[in-house]
Amino acid sequence: MTTITPIAGKRINYTAHLLSEFHHGAGSQGNTSLLRTAPIAQPDGTVAQVPFLSGASIRHGLRDALAWHLARVLDLQPGSLTKSAVDLLWTGGAVTKTGAETDLGTARRVEEQLPTLATLGYAAQSDITSGTLRASNALLVCTESAAVLPHLPAVPLRRAAAYRGEKFGTRHDVASSPVGRLVAIADDLVGTSVPTTQMIFDTQTVVAGAYLAGHIMLTPAATETHGRLLDAALTLWAPGGQTYLGGMTAQGYGHAEIAYDTPVDETAVDWWTQHILDHATEILALVQDLTA
Repeated sequence: MTTITPIAGKRINYTAHLLSEFHHGAGSQGNTSLLRTAPIAQPDGTVAQVPFLSGASIRHGLRDALAWHLARVLDLQPGSLTKSAVDLLWTGGAVTKTGAETDLGTARRVEEQLPTLATLGYAAQSDITSGTLRASNALLVCTESAAVLPHLPAVPLRRAAAYRGEKFGTRHDVASSPVGRLVAIADDLVGTSVPTTQMIFDTQTVVAGAYLAGHIMLTPAATETHGRLLDAALTLWAPGGQTYLGGMTAQGYGHAEIAYDTPVDETAVDWWTQHILDHATEILALVQDLTA
């Protein structure tokens, strides 16, 4: 049986140096993808709108990194998990049954066999279990946010507007290119005109070179295992100190270099890998039971 030893709350402050433009969406207005901002009260009584990356997005990045690592170590094959199991591992699951009775035996199994769920929180059957990990929003480092950020990189501060950008683009219609000759001539078959268009779009961004800052911490209810899992998650989330943040990452947005104010134990990944191998059968059985 795994010994569960409580630890004092652990906190890691981090900065993300943007190596490419960053976008975190707040919907759209016309053809413009809007940048998400947070209201921050200023010393003069005004309220400034400062771009940020949500704590929920950071939590998702950590959960996603841990889930894919689990899948690789267990050599999970395509089609080997139910949709509910995938939801549990990658998004935290969902309540699927009615009732208010907590299964303490299952909670102990989670702590001992798959403590990633206990760290990040999960929902299964009739229970919603709060995790011990807390992630703040990562605010743009600027004049307007300096007063509410507990740590700042050693860079000159400018107003938030100085870091705002906008990326313009078009989606070309293939009918105007050589590939257009492969398109079937539907006009001749139905006697109607098939319209072709070229879409113009733009995206509000934070420019490359700017910094975001936030923190990740564990509550006093966290155990030593949760602390090591946080180190493993941070290492897997930003291998080599780099990761992608926000939206439109497939298009190159959000490439960032991550720096922590306290050392992260990268060997925790090896420890967690060995735990998965040692408890592979129990982990798969637990996932099945939680999503039955």
